Amino acid sequence: MSEKQKQVEKERKAVLQLLLEKTGLKYKELVDAQIGMWMAGNIDLLTAEEKKQFPNLVF
Repeated sequence: MSEKQKQVEKERKAVLQLLLEKTGLKYKELVDAQIGMWMAGNIDLLTAEEKKQFPNLVF
């Protein structure tokens, strides 16, 4: 990784931390929300039979 890439990554992490603080979110909450949205956007990939494996979830 070049010095420029390292600096960009460092700044991205700093911005993320600042935004999390300003919004009152924890990193895990953000990740969980994004995973939920990703799953909802791809749920159509599951067959009806596969969905039956998860009786406590609403599809």
